[in-house]
Amino acid sequence: MILKFEISGIYSFGATKQEISFVSKPKNRIRNTKYEYNFNLFQAQRPMKSVLFFGGNASGKTNFFVAVKILLSIIKYGLSHTLREHITNNAFNKNSDSIALGIELSDNKKSVFSYFIEFDSQKVIRESFRKNDRDIFLFGEDKATFKNEQLQSFFSRRLSENILYFLKDFEIKECSDFMDIINDIEVYMSSSYSKDYILDFNEARKNYFIENKNNILDIFKILDRTIDDFSFEELEKEDKSIYRIYFIRNGQHFSYQVESEGIKKIVQLADKFLEVVKGGKVLFIDELDSSISTSALIKIFNNLINTEENTNGQIIVSSHNLLLFDVSFLSSQQIFLVQKNFELETIIKNYYDFDIRSEKKRAYIDYLKGLYDEDE
Repeated sequence: MILKFEISGIYSFGATKQEISFVSKPKNRIRNTKYEYNFNLFQAQRPMKSVLFFGGNASGKTNFFVAVKILLSIIKYGLSHTLREHITNNAFNKNSDSIALGIELSDNKKSVFSYFIEFDSQKVIRESFRKNDRDIFLFGEDKATFKNEQLQSFFSRRLSENILYFLKDFEIKECSDFMDIINDIEVYMSSSYSKDYILDFNEARKNYFIENKNNILDIFKILDRTIDDFSFEELEKEDKSIYRIYFIRNGQHFSYQVESEGIKKIVQLADKFLEVVKGGKVLFIDELDSSISTSALIKIFNNLINTEENTNGQIIVSSHNLLLFDVSFLSSQQIFLVQKNFELETIIKNYYDFDIRSEKKRAYIDYLKGLYDEDE
């Protein structure tokens, strides 16, 4: 589970580093409250199972999700590849010469890993990798710090590639353990679908839906209670078997193409949600609320994610939906407000930090009144 994310210098985020914490505040009572299953109480830092980023249009919510995706790319495929394929010139904020990104996460047991990198368009400026507050390596001012003197000497130079990516070729247990956790994180950006959109399943994904039919069907029913079942049609495409899903209502079969935008979206995400609950995956979803009703969204949180069954899974989503800005089912700690300051830079604030005296069920009313606006 992700415990913290650090960000600065990318797109609408200015040069000042911001730390977004996804763990419960110290000394905040959670057990035996209505929020008990919203947090993983078996881990020392009590990470949140669900997180909501809330803000208006052009506030920078999507930029945050893009930044997460970029950091994952740097970790998996290297800085040079990411600079070449995913970072354009305008990715660097006008008030910053460098981008800094960091992530802290747990292995859902007792270990906590932290990775941080700062870079410009040409080179690595700073980089660090830690496990349980112990440095695996540090890099800054073109000098590396390792316990292994050969590695320290080799990496003590100007680097255009991040050290962590190089270390994939070495048998370092901390790196392989960290990569296992990283590979369980997915970022799902907002997409638009049309009536002509065709979703083809490969055999593995089709089998996953069938093997987990009851659970998948329960997820579909969150959006549409009239769905009784689903089936697949096998087709040949480019000498390969592909499968298309059909929904069954009162004995009649309905093609995926004629379904609502919300159903199309939930088909894309159903197996991902199940992997969160049963497999402990972490899922970022930009604009989860598009095409999905408020009541269905609340059920996704209440009946699927914030449950006793989900112990280690985590979803982090963005939304425009005012009715989700509601502390009757989310703790104020789980809600983050994304706004622009007078320099048009994105600022992320935790709703909890506004010193709320009572858990207001209609907190969005105060939001509409401008009580949480970024001070100019």
